[in-house]
Amino acid sequence: MYAIDGIVMNDERTSEPTTGIPLSAIQDISVQTGGFGAEYRNVRSGVINVVTKEGNPDRYSGTISFRNSPPTQKHFGISPYDKDSFWNRPYFDDDVCWTGTNNGNWDEYTQRQYPTFDGWNSVSQQTLADNNPINDLAPSGAQKLFTWENRKNGAISLPDYNIDAGFGGPVPLLSKKLGNLRFFASFRSEHDAYLYQVSRPGLNKVSSLIKLTSDLSRSMKLSFSYITGELQATTLSRGGGASYMNDVWDLASQVNMRGFTMPWRLFTDIYWSPSTVENATTAMKLTHQLSERSFYEVLVKFDEKNYHTWHGARRDTTRDNEILEGYYVDDSPEGFWGSPYFSVDGRFALGGAVSTARDTSIIRSFTIKTDITSQYNRTNQIKAGMEFVYNDLDLQFGSRNEFLPEGNYWTSMTQQPYRLSMYAQDKLEHQGFVAIAGLNLDFVDPNGEWYVLDVYDEQFYSSNYSPEQDDQFQKENLKGDISLSPRLAISHPITEVSKLYFNYGHYQQMPIAQDLYRIRRGNNNEVINMGDPVLPMAKTISYELGYDHAFKDMYLIHLSAYYKDILDQQDYTEYISANSKVIYYQLTSNSYEDIRGFELELAKIRGDWITGQVNYEYRVNTSGYFGVKKYFENPSEQRYYILKNPKQSKPRPTPRIKSVIDLHTPLQFGPKIAGQYLLGDWHINVLSYWRTGSWFTYNPNNVPGIEYNVQYKDNYSFDLKLAKSIQVGRVRLKLYADVYNVFNIKNFSGYGFEDGYDYNYYMQSLHMSDGVAGDLGYSNFTGRDKPGDVRDEGVDFVPMEWVANVETISTPSERPIYFDGATSLYMQWSQDNGWTEVNNTYYDEVINTKAYIDMPNLSHFVFLNPRDIFFGISLSYDF
Repeated sequence: MYAIDGIVMNDERTSEPTTGIPLSAIQDISVQTGGFGAEYRNVRSGVINVVTKEGNPDRYSGTISFRNSPPTQKHFGISPYDKDSFWNRPYFDDDVCWTGTNNGNWDEYTQRQYPTFDGWNSVSQQTLADNNPINDLAPSGAQKLFTWENRKNGAISLPDYNIDAGFGGPVPLLSKKLGNLRFFASFRSEHDAYLYQVSRPGLNKVSSLIKLTSDLSRSMKLSFSYITGELQATTLSRGGGASYMNDVWDLASQVNMRGFTMPWRLFTDIYWSPSTVENATTAMKLTHQLSERSFYEVLVKFDEKNYHTWHGARRDTTRDNEILEGYYVDDSPEGFWGSPYFSVDGRFALGGAVSTARDTSIIRSFTIKTDITSQYNRTNQIKAGMEFVYNDLDLQFGSRNEFLPEGNYWTSMTQQPYRLSMYAQDKLEHQGFVAIAGLNLDFVDPNGEWYVLDVYDEQFYSSNYSPEQDDQFQKENLKGDISLSPRLAISHPITEVSKLYFNYGHYQQMPIAQDLYRIRRGNNNEVINMGDPVLPMAKTISYELGYDHAFKDMYLIHLSAYYKDILDQQDYTEYISANSKVIYYQLTSNSYEDIRGFELELAKIRGDWITGQVNYEYRVNTSGYFGVKKYFENPSEQRYYILKNPKQSKPRPTPRIKSVIDLHTPLQFGPKIAGQYLLGDWHINVLSYWRTGSWFTYNPNNVPGIEYNVQYKDNYSFDLKLAKSIQVGRVRLKLYADVYNVFNIKNFSGYGFEDGYDYNYYMQSLHMSDGVAGDLGYSNFTGRDKPGDVRDEGVDFVPMEWVANVETISTPSERPIYFDGATSLYMQWSQDNGWTEVNNTYYDEVINTKAYIDMPNLSHFVFLNPRDIFFGISLSYDF
């Protein structure tokens, strides 16, 4: 949960937080990851509370900051738009581009690392062979047309930046007359470039906040807040919805083993739709001090969020670009075009099934919230409150393909659900002992009616459905649901410098609203996805036991153990009728997860030269689902499915270490020049992170019983932050630099694979242990490799092949090292000498440099996030 001055900023459509307020407006921020009081509802994993500035009633103050990183690529290695890249070399390398990649100039290993191309001679012959003389091209002309159609260079050309400014103080002329009326206004604009340019070059966020505060009396304060924001992004979905591309990982995943549409995604800007989301929150909060012991707060809030996802500007089809003498073409691939249209080589679409996502949803929400706090006696503080939330959901989103409308689907839904939450808690304090016990009650009402159907009803779920007959299906009024969430937090001092604490609580969160009420139908009216408005809230039952110990007035040791039992998580279950006319996904809550582990943290909280903390966490996750994920009406199909599909993942530990070390100089360190200690108040923050590699299943031959058998290499990172502050009167200047991935470490992304064959070539080239690969059904060279190991930079690929007998190879290659099963020797072939045993020195070099690893073909996205440097300046002032 994310709250600003008690104003919850979660999106009622997705349950995701709406963040991004100006940093200049922040007075204080707190983060809780456990032990939440009963006043927090619709929350499971964490609470972020932000307190914003009110503005001083007597003077003006403000701050402005600018932070910038020059344009630089967000991946290591060659650009995908380079002429020697995977996508371009077959079309420009003179060894193959005219007569084809299989002309014999490339060996088999080079050929499988690039797309197959028949050559420009062949393309030219095809243009001459048809009945359209307008498109006739010589081989060189076809290549020039290809160059024009592939002219996009998606490399980053704009800097990453953010501008943040805030100003506040007394409202001129009115302040004293209206209870010291004061204001604080702030603004933030930021741009984060994508991995490469798509329908937008990057993620743009603009937000602003204005806050007015008045002391109505000595015991009453009224504040008004208006928060607005706009997000401009590229949608991550092809079918509408609220997801958008947020970072380099989102885009890298979209060009990893994505089939024949991958070049469309790279060489055009039209594959994904541009998306804009606007949000506005208006809130008023009254705080009234009833007595020295009691006060209450009343908050009224109205939210509105508007989504607009559509295709971009349509293409100018005027043929006014002369790329060859007398040969004119239009602006392709720039601009949206809904009809099928392919490049001269036929590899990617310049129009057709592109920019299909559409979304014009509007979400409105009204909230009223009250809280009262009273110090009942010396040991008991009572707190109680309620919150009422009414939503108006107008969801209109889906996929629109102008060329193939039979693949279209759409969700059109209006719903007005509401919920009521009430809580009460008692905080007991006695001689350092603190106990907080509370109870939260949630009442959720979908406020509508829903279908009563058989799960295989062909008239409703199949293409037999007709909207005109919808009234014939039985519906019933939906009933609200009540749930209780107990909370308990205990802190017990053991000595003057140590304490023991225990946290227990039930925490519940609403499912994603756009899925709850969704009936997604295809172009033939068949149901694809079916919602469930009465789906229970996801529940987390959390236990935490911890110990804190301070010593020498500067060190703190924290030790905790935790367990989280997570139930009723949202998922989907597929239903398939016996005749396969009904195939759809039903929204269910059958997913569960167990999380257990412990944390150890050492912090140095004071020091003239160094402070910081080091945290170690050991975590084990187990997840699964109740029932089955797929139901067949045919009993025999159901039995076979149950036999082949496990219900629970194998638990694997994932330890991690993170640290923040602040190296700094004392405020008055070094010589004093012009009233400034130039060597004083320097800060160098070193942030580091290490995590063991994640586990996954690699089972290329579907050997029974193998699951979560392979572990990635560990990954780690180091960031550096450098800052120097200078105070001159009432003006404070701060200069800083933030360096991400300061040592330019290459962590394997897991992306960069052309297809499943490319993935298997990489995995099976690794020399993994027999315990990992020995039972996978292929000939493995034993070693200590893990996924994430790579060939040394600049080292050519030397394949290692296992063969039963080298004498049986009809066309041996001079490139590989062959292991001869008949003699147990490593052999090489040459045209001059025939078969010879591999030299030990050469063999050792291949092994030590890992030259045998067959790297992913899309080398440009194998390693992401190289070193990135931001320079910043911040100016704060008081008048």
